[in-house]
Amino acid sequence: MSETSHIPFRDVPYLPQLTEVERRDDGAILIRNGQPLKDHPPHMLWPLRYWAGQAPDRTWLAQRDPVEPGKEGWQEISYAEAWDRVCALAQGFLNAGDAAPVMILSRNSIDHALVMYGAMLAGCPVVPVTPAYALLSQDFARLNYVDQLVEPKYIYVEDGGEYQRGLDGMAVGERLVLYSRSAPSGYASASLDTFAVPGGNSVTEAYDRLTPETTAKYMLTSGSTGEPKAVINTHGMIAANAKMIRSVWDEDRLAQVTGEVQVMCSFLPWSHTYGANSILHNLTDWGGTLYIDWGAPTPARLPEMIRNLKEVSTTQHTTVPAAWAALATEFERDDALAQTFFKRICLMSYGGASMGQDIYERIQKVSVRVTGERISLSAGYGATETAPTASNVHWPNDTMGLIGLPLPGNVFKLVPAGDKKELRVKGVNVTPGYHRNADKTRAAFDEEGFYRLGDAVRFVDPDDPNKGLAFDGRTAEEFKLANGTWVSAGKLRVQAVQAVDGALADVVVCGLNRDAVCLLGFVNETFCHRLTGENLPMDQLIEHPTVIEAVRSGLEKHNAQHPNAASRIAKVILQPTPPQADAGEITEKGYINQNKAQTLRQGDVEALYSDGITSRLIAL
Repeated sequence: MSETSHIPFRDVPYLPQLTEVERRDDGAILIRNGQPLKDHPPHMLWPLRYWAGQAPDRTWLAQRDPVEPGKEGWQEISYAEAWDRVCALAQGFLNAGDAAPVMILSRNSIDHALVMYGAMLAGCPVVPVTPAYALLSQDFARLNYVDQLVEPKYIYVEDGGEYQRGLDGMAVGERLVLYSRSAPSGYASASLDTFAVPGGNSVTEAYDRLTPETTAKYMLTSGSTGEPKAVINTHGMIAANAKMIRSVWDEDRLAQVTGEVQVMCSFLPWSHTYGANSILHNLTDWGGTLYIDWGAPTPARLPEMIRNLKEVSTTQHTTVPAAWAALATEFERDDALAQTFFKRICLMSYGGASMGQDIYERIQKVSVRVTGERISLSAGYGATETAPTASNVHWPNDTMGLIGLPLPGNVFKLVPAGDKKELRVKGVNVTPGYHRNADKTRAAFDEEGFYRLGDAVRFVDPDDPNKGLAFDGRTAEEFKLANGTWVSAGKLRVQAVQAVDGALADVVVCGLNRDAVCLLGFVNETFCHRLTGENLPMDQLIEHPTVIEAVRSGLEKHNAQHPNAASRIAKVILQPTPPQADAGEITEKGYINQNKAQTLRQGDVEALYSDGITSRLIAL
């Protein structure tokens, strides 16, 4: 039992659980949510137009001044202003010709959102691409791969000068480049101000043409198991998913707890389904206000993330485990941040990867100190192919590692796979397939049309399905040691990080056809600076005796609790550089590509299985 488990939760207005379970003779299990799916609009433009009429002056989006990053205050756009601008941009796309794809190369911004919704209103599918493909890449291989796969007719860049090198690395040719600031050189280009024109009947007709089956986006997978795939996201998928999430809430009671307007502050990128659909569009559907955070849980960008969260008192906060880990440390040492953060918040959640119980306990200690209450910290689960949320923990929760239960609108199928259960899903939020990839589309679905998620799950309590499902490892990440013992890399990764209690941010689990399990360890730089009391560079930090001892003692504790060969860790070698997103080691949702990292860090992998000794290697 945790130190705070006897403290009550702040009121979380969930509807009652109505879990329905069907067990088949072949061992498969079907799970449904008995709550009805609330009515949802036919497409993604409906809520923006609706709120422009119902709450025209309410702020939709806010961001810091893009030209003067140090400038105080927020630049805001209301729902009514946004709808007028979206219609004007849609008219620009309609005037330009056919409804062809629009590539977006931009960080999250007001203009990014306006281009996205304006293009979709005109019937143009949008292709949000991670800026790293254009800004950090040396060879632009992934940028060109995506370009050739989707063949966008238009390319939007926030700043033409900043993205000049990326544009030069593509075969842009005669295609039109749209920009907010600084025209790029050498290409046909237009600023958004000149491209946008007042909308007329043609915009109204375009709105009426949108259907649930209309393609809204080609969302790129993270490429964690190969080259990115372009997942077809229809308007109906995303519009329904917003209401799936709201179908487990008592929304009248929620408004009483938090106030009428839901408020969030988020850095999660819109080039990924989590940030674009689960946050931006869901909050739009709700008529909420989103503060765009240009910070992130990295040493360079963390101060900006903390600055924003100290100013914006949110009603909900959902982010990746890496961000929660950074916030746990900041809450502990910054009371002003903690006071603002916990003032109005009703629900905290995470997704994208599993999170250790230790992070939860540290956050709850601060919450209890500040408010006298715990705040439920729940998980959402899904994929780019499910728009994205297929399940979540829709009850007051203090257990990490759960994926919850399916939401109204889709059904889970658990299929026997050895001694585990493979998870599959079918529902209104599931993609029809991959753009220009019939083979992978066929392989992604079973004979009943269930999408294969590639994860294993288990019931927390086999006798009580209402306690939910827990993640039981990536089926693609399981491997055998040389002696034939199966290792669940996903499960072991979470256990190892949790055992070290903050010093490690993540690990890569090695051992395929080897004699023992070993790790590549990535330290939590902010936590370790606090641990050592010194602001050391990474190469010195990973050799500091205090950091070495924290990792050693934590993993020795893990080994004492998990002595079997499948879980016992023999060695860890600390990494002098964090996972590199541009090299494909880490996805935008913070999940490490285990195979790619081992390939790129082959020298350290070999060092783990040799008799050599380095100052970064810890033998257990």
